[in-house]
Amino acid sequence: MNDSFPDKLREAGWRRPLGPAEAAALRAWLSTHPEAEADWEVEIGLSQALQRLPEAPLSTNFTARVLAEAAKTPASASRRIPLGLPWWRSLLPRLAVAAVVLAAGLVVFHQHQAARREQIARDLATLSDMAAVSDPKVMQDFEAIRRLGQVPPADEELIALLK
Repeated sequence: MNDSFPDKLREAGWRRPLGPAEAAALRAWLSTHPEAEADWEVEIGLSQALQRLPEAPLSTNFTARVLAEAAKTPASASRRIPLGLPWWRSLLPRLAVAAVVLAAGLVVFHQHQAARREQIARDLATLSDMAAVSDPKVMQDFEAIRRLGQVPPADEELIALLK
């Protein structure tokens, strides 16, 4: 049985007396969990005591009092700005948070741009060092070096003859 089994029986016992099948299932569960037997006895005794209590009577004008209280305080009145407080003072905390977020965003953007410029400067310095060290003869044979990486197109006629 799953862990919610005793909770379901407990809730059923709050609403009504347990039926014969439920009582048998409870006895079977308690035989496997003897540590919970004392808690169940207390729970059953409390449920029976609460069921014997009489229903609490409502006052005769309960509905009228609830409706009068609801009509007395409209929901929008509780959200109004007090008259003595200028309208801009209620916006100050929101504007402060927005300013802090904007400033943080600008700082992060500036740092990113600076790091990117620094990386480009390092790359250019490395490239200029390589250009200064490289041999001019390599540039003369550049076309032959460029062709080394190219693969010639497939000869369709030869492939057709081989089939």
